[in-house]
Amino acid sequence: MSVNRSRASTALSLVIVTMLSTSPAAVAQSAAAPAQGLPADLKDLRGEWHRAGAGFGCKVVPPRKLSQEELIAVMARACLRLGPLVIGDAADSATSVLGPPHRTLEQPQDQVAWIYFIGQREHYPYFVVTIAADKIVALQVTGETAAPGYDFSHVALGATTDDLVGVFGQPSHFEPSELKDTELWTYPPHPFSFELKGGRVISIRIRQP
Repeated sequence: MSVNRSRASTALSLVIVTMLSTSPAAVAQSAAAPAQGLPADLKDLRGEWHRAGAGFGCKVVPPRKLSQEELIAVMARACLRLGPLVIGDAADSATSVLGPPHRTLEQPQDQVAWIYFIGQREHYPYFVVTIAADKIVALQVTGETAAPGYDFSHVALGATTDDLVGVFGQPSHFEPSELKDTELWTYPPHPFSFELKGGRVISIRIRQP
């Protein structure tokens, strides 16, 4: 990559950070942007959350100069991705990538959780895809050992408290989890949370803003 192109990409990524950190509503308003509306080279971009003042920004390095519409659509997807899936995409995107769920659990508010075991069936870690109205509205990975490909902004299952704080800082709120000896860390109004046990991340969850 040439120096000029690298600088251009960096500049674009900083624009995205600024827009998200100063206007978090932009994510919520465009979170359901369908993958079908994006060119192929933009559908699978991954963003990274970073502290931006008192809040967070989503850093994305696009492969080329984007239109305003493409920028908004990319922002809506890139930092709402966990594993191979994205919040707001159609439910059938999960089955096309992961196959039929290994288990299903009915949830409140007409939602259903599709459970996929990563690796050995009936063992941790596992991946939960929550569906409502045929859309993915939440994604969660749970387990005490790393699940390759399921990290979130470089925080993976098994990461230490220091690792988590190094990326996301101290939580805005924490409380006991439903799991024994486990803490739930949240960063409202941002759509991600973590569960920690024994100083290690055992669950990562993102949801529809």
